[in-house]
Amino acid sequence: MVKNNDESLFSNIEYKVKTSYYELEKNYLSSGIKMPFTTFIIAVFVGAIVVGLIGYYLSIVFPNNESNPFTYAIIAFFSVLSLAVVIPLNMRDSRIRAVETNLPNALRHISIILKAGGTIESAIDEVARSNYGPLSDDLLKGLTQLQRGRPFEEMFMEVATDTGSKLFKRTAIIINDAKKSGAGLADAMNAIADDSREVNRLKRERLSRTTMQVVFIYASSLGISPMIFGFSLTIVGFIGAGIACAVPGAPASQLGFLNTVLVVFLAIEAIIGAMAVGVIQEGRFLRHVSRIPLMILISITVFEIGKRVGTFIIGNGGSC
Repeated sequence: MVKNNDESLFSNIEYKVKTSYYELEKNYLSSGIKMPFTTFIIAVFVGAIVVGLIGYYLSIVFPNNESNPFTYAIIAFFSVLSLAVVIPLNMRDSRIRAVETNLPNALRHISIILKAGGTIESAIDEVARSNYGPLSDDLLKGLTQLQRGRPFEEMFMEVATDTGSKLFKRTAIIINDAKKSGAGLADAMNAIADDSREVNRLKRERLSRTTMQVVFIYASSLGISPMIFGFSLTIVGFIGAGIACAVPGAPASQLGFLNTVLVVFLAIEAIIGAMAVGVIQEGRFLRHVSRIPLMILISITVFEIGKRVGTFIIGNGGSC
């Protein structure tokens, strides 16, 4: 019975790992990176090891009494390793934004060609060879399928799904439904182009209205508070050393524990900051979750810079 439970547990873990791997690979393929996925993972892993060793070496060359060298090595390793997820997701998001920006003009372009008497194949061919960014590349792949005899509805839906854009996918569903119901393809694309342009306008308006709030969150969570905490920790160490010199037998300052608490606090602050930006800009907590590892790395780096600045200003004044 126990053996069966263990096998079931391992099977569930294996299934979840494979599912996560395939999902990550799918996001990677839609990011537009030309490097093979396996090669990219290996390159990031090797880079994480190298950066971890560099972090360990620098912590020995520039020692800090509050932190263990292994702490820097571990933080550096996992920060770089997280780029295996962060880079594809961010590039995928950038690609989706480019697709959605060019989608209304591309649909109107196709509509004009169809109204002029062109075929759907010639319309997609012209749009695919025009300057519509990643959307042209995706339509060019779809054109190849269309020339091999694949129905337009299936090709268009697959192209929309592969881009990862929800707006493009909804557009493809509406166009296919309109075509099946007997509506003119040119008129349907023209109407949807206007709707897509309005959706993009509303998104840009929301981003412009929330710029100051987002800048404040990033500045406070990644710059101001880490620098203040780092500088303040140095001041606390200076005062503690002075008290130890003035009062023999006084307990030593627990700077190592305080340093750990501040690092954990800054990490939590970075997570909350990323979630807050997601809510403000997109209305979704997890919209910018891929930025969290990089934000934590920046926050801790600024924290260490703050400690070094404090040490540079105070010098060795806290020693007996």
